[in-house]
Amino acid sequence: MTPQDVERIVKSNRLVLFMKGTRLFPRCGFSARALAVLEQLGKPFEVVDVLSDPTIRPALVAYSGWPTTPQVFVGGELVGGSDIVLELYHSGELQQKVEAAFADDESASQQEPSAVESTGETGGA
Repeated sequence: MTPQDVERIVKSNRLVLFMKGTRLFPRCGFSARALAVLEQLGKPFEVVDVLSDPTIRPALVAYSGWPTTPQVFVGGELVGGSDIVLELYHSGELQQKVEAAFADDESASQQEPSAVESTGETGGA
């Protein structure tokens, strides 16, 4: 994996967790804690196991400049590791960042019915 591959993953997912292990088998307490916090948010997120390929960790560090895992990205930006994510969650700031990252989904779903209504009105004329 290259830093460009990491960037592609981060930019193509609104919420990403780079962690040691998987959703079903976290292999580090810090990764397990970050995973638990993200699961509480109720939004879909991508999980990348940095232990699955020896090229992932150096590529991640080169991309983010952050030397440790886990790493959480929201809306394409590094939020931090386990401790920071937990602090932001308790303050409510993480929820705000995640809601902002997913705001396009909500506005798109709100626009779809009006587009259908407009089509229906035009078709009836």
